[in-house]
Amino acid sequence: MLQLLKQKSLFFEKESDRNVSLIFDEMDIKRSYSYDSRNKIVLFPSKHVQVVILRGISCSYKQPIYWDFDKSMTKQRLFSIIKEVESCGLRVRGIVCDLGNHGLISELKLFKQYSFSNPVDSKRNVYFFPDAVHLIRLLRNHVLDKGVFLPKDSYNSHRRSNPNNDPSDYVLLSKDDFKQVLNKDASELKMVHKVTNFHLEVSGQSRQRTKYAVQLFSHSVAKCMEHLFKEKKVQAEALQTIDSWFDVMNSRRKFAKKKVACALGIHEGLQMECLRKMERLVNNWIFKDTNRELPFEKGLKMSLKSTFALYDELKLEGMDYLLTSKLNQDCVESLFFQIRFIGGSNPKPDSFDCLNRLRVLVTSKNPGLLDLIDEYDVDQIDEHQVNLTGGQKVDIIGEHQLDTIGEHQLDTIDEHQAVQTDELQMEHTDEQQVDHIVAHHVDQIEENQVEKIDIYQVDQDEIVSQTIFEDNDFEVDNCCIDTDEASHLSYSGEQGLSYVCGFIARKLNKKFPFLGSQEMTDSSSKWVAVLSYGGLYYPSAEFFQVCKKFDKEFLQFHGETLSNCYDPIGTFSKKLSCVFPSWDKEIIYLFSKTRFFIRLKHLNKELNVTATSNESRSKKQIANHL
Repeated sequence: MLQLLKQKSLFFEKESDRNVSLIFDEMDIKRSYSYDSRNKIVLFPSKHVQVVILRGISCSYKQPIYWDFDKSMTKQRLFSIIKEVESCGLRVRGIVCDLGNHGLISELKLFKQYSFSNPVDSKRNVYFFPDAVHLIRLLRNHVLDKGVFLPKDSYNSHRRSNPNNDPSDYVLLSKDDFKQVLNKDASELKMVHKVTNFHLEVSGQSRQRTKYAVQLFSHSVAKCMEHLFKEKKVQAEALQTIDSWFDVMNSRRKFAKKKVACALGIHEGLQMECLRKMERLVNNWIFKDTNRELPFEKGLKMSLKSTFALYDELKLEGMDYLLTSKLNQDCVESLFFQIRFIGGSNPKPDSFDCLNRLRVLVTSKNPGLLDLIDEYDVDQIDEHQVNLTGGQKVDIIGEHQLDTIGEHQLDTIDEHQAVQTDELQMEHTDEQQVDHIVAHHVDQIEENQVEKIDIYQVDQDEIVSQTIFEDNDFEVDNCCIDTDEASHLSYSGEQGLSYVCGFIARKLNKKFPFLGSQEMTDSSSKWVAVLSYGGLYYPSAEFFQVCKKFDKEFLQFHGETLSNCYDPIGTFSKKLSCVFPSWDKEIIYLFSKTRFFIRLKHLNKELNVTATSNESRSKKQIANHL
């Protein structure tokens, strides 16, 4: 396999294409004896498999180059792999792993420094990148479990007295702050659609789901916290800083709709300021009941320092930008997911199953590496094993000479994969599309792209964020109230409804331009103004007022759940048309359909919360009787 890599390196167009990172992690497997009938050997019980993937930093290729059972990554093993990779004409610039590799971190003294000398060329450094995806999950866990003290002037360059002893100069960010936001935003039409109490009570395997951490530390939550609680500006600003940091550290394409989510270097000044702001925040916060620096805090600092140093080196070598997602563990996690997924009802394979599933994955379509060297006789390359330093023999992709994992295969199940959606057309809008629409949070739109991008096209797993923290001058107490009759909606409900009205105005803008525009004409859509990057639509005052009446009719028609009549959407639309004959049926139908699926989603969330609560109660009752 290394021979194939060496042949591929001959076809690189630019010298920067030789820059690679080594990404490694372990996957738990079933401990059992098994027999490999193909090679006629017994495979003894193993707890885990260690996999190393080589990934290009400036070009799109990735290749598993090492695997072994029950072998932790050590300094000797890592240096041996680096030497073999360098012998192929590639340059190892960084290693990526989580903070669970205590032995390796200790051997390389990485908590005291963020790089080590390349074993092939001591003049070059190899930088250590703790996985940013793991870091944001660990940060979420510590904030919810303990709480973190934030200095009132959060971004000074020095620490003050320990807030556990003298909290006067600090404010606390904890689970209670998020609960207050959710309690105040408790209406059916919510300002923060995706965040629920489940995000605050995550436990077990749910804590491994990155999207819950990212949604909690998102732009929308930060803005909502400041919008509803003016006294929580410091906490909101910290959330926005974390959100922007993660966007910069997870860039996946050269140009994105958000400036900070572009490749590092496209908006260098803004992106570097986001990273430096995060560095100052980490240097100043202190976690409650903790008098020492936690390991993940050290990991955050190492990640930031390595990013600064590697970017400066690559810039001097002529690279224009850096895709920081190539410095996280997504590709390894995707490979592990696919290995488990192939097993169907057996998601934890033993050693033999693991080898077979790897073979299935890497021998499927899209050979990846081989398409660049098809003029070579691959059959003549018969080196299944490579001698490494110290006489140790290590399998490169295993004994079955696995080929390669294609670019599209490893990215298939990427939790943080950037969302790419097709434009939703009015005539083809179905229930699932509307559900996606109402779950939407807005991404940043560059001014010159506003006319080209559908603001409301989004996937439910899309991560919300913003480039920089913007001050919000609106006052909650001055919200728009229908003077003819007391509104049936709370403040957060009115703001949520204005967002839905903006969606309808945008979808029907060509046919009914009077419904709204991209310019704010009154104060009824304050939340839309807070979220918008310049592309959202504000409903007109007349349309917003009539939609409040539509919503009141909806509550009377459906009650607390949903009507069980035939075609509830069509039936309610006809009723609205009779009550409001001057309004076009197309406008009424889109409102009816959108509002119906908002209620449907709300009811399903309530069922999930009840089911989770009952399950927790059952476990406690069983535990009490044991």
